[in-house]
Amino acid sequence: MKNIRVIFAVLILVLSFKAYSQGEGDKIIAIVGNDIILQSDLNFQLYSYMQQNGIQQLSNEVVEQVFQGLLTDKLMLAKAEQDSIYVSPEEINKQVDGRIKEFVAQFGSEKNVEEAYGLTIPKIRNLLKDQTERNIKISRVKQEKFGYGINVSKPEITKFFSDYRDSLPPVPETYDLVQIVRIPKITEDAKFMAKQEIDQLLDSVKAGKDFSELAKLYSDDSLSALQGGALGKSKKGSFVKEFEDAAFLLQPGEVSGVVETEFGYHLIKLNDKTGDFITAQHILVKFPRLETADFTEINFLKDLKTRINSGEFTFNQAAVLYSQEPKSAADSGHIGKVSINNLDSLEIITLRDMTTGEISEPVKVGDDRFYGYYMYKVKERIPEHAATLENDYEIIQQYAQRYKEQKMLTEWLDELKKTIYVEIKL
Repeated sequence: MKNIRVIFAVLILVLSFKAYSQGEGDKIIAIVGNDIILQSDLNFQLYSYMQQNGIQQLSNEVVEQVFQGLLTDKLMLAKAEQDSIYVSPEEINKQVDGRIKEFVAQFGSEKNVEEAYGLTIPKIRNLLKDQTERNIKISRVKQEKFGYGINVSKPEITKFFSDYRDSLPPVPETYDLVQIVRIPKITEDAKFMAKQEIDQLLDSVKAGKDFSELAKLYSDDSLSALQGGALGKSKKGSFVKEFEDAAFLLQPGEVSGVVETEFGYHLIKLNDKTGDFITAQHILVKFPRLETADFTEINFLKDLKTRINSGEFTFNQAAVLYSQEPKSAADSGHIGKVSINNLDSLEIITLRDMTTGEISEPVKVGDDRFYGYYMYKVKERIPEHAATLENDYEIIQQYAQRYKEQKMLTEWLDELKKTIYVEIKL
């Protein structure tokens, strides 16, 4: 589901938008205290907004909203400078280390993180340091003014709903779901096919063919393939164990034999080794996804559905016994209420015609590298509807709190503008 799979989107945009944000003909569009806002700053934020929301055109209202967001951040940072707010390197590094660990947990290794973003870990770390320092300062400025949160009372929530009920967006269709997940296995046939291909490439290397050219032509690691398989200078601990063990045994100029990892088969060429650092290239042949493995799990889930419907066991019992997603399996398959806005298109197609208590057919969820087959049971289906205090109190509470926070922030920013120089040059 989108809310689970999409992570760190802002960083991805930052890393992929360097050229756009440094465009020629840059100009100052605002001065805030001792800082400035450039046209490229605004362009980048607008581009980010378009990417995150999947749109190709921007309204004047959105442009103004994005610009005001930039202005707000600069005012906060100017206030932080005014108040001499200091963030220690240790605090920044601690948060950055945590973010890097999250990336590694998501992608499996530092090498995979570097491949995903096209930057080395040190470069990602430097970008995160700047971002983290700014975020901490802005957070502290807000804390000094508003504490650790703005609460809304029940009377305030009731009044907010009374005042704005006609302009509130409808509550999207929501499903309370239970799931069983099966992950297709890498078959021996898949490994055999990949092994034949990597063996042929190894023979070509032994015959004197250029390693870089072979990587460009045949490596399934699309990012490094563009650079002739180059992985850059990497520290020990950046790769999965099998890859790293093989790479550090090589001498500069040597090419490994076939190395198997969870990602497929590799050929590794070592270019340099200094202490705990290596500079290497690789060629990757991924294990192909064979339909036989997919059919095995699809048929397993279909058979399981038949057994559940026959009364052999309940859906929840089957989730505990057979689901390969540990977190939901530990809760008898229950994943809670999920908005239709957080579902993939295939999930929406599967669920939209289902009734309460019904069990779905298996549906493929994920991308070509990380996917599984999901079977859902709908505990409850809540159609799109106008918000009511009785049924949607928590949602209205969130709306009321955001409204109050924005109102208080706007009033405070107006006060800041009286003490911090602001000049708009648009």
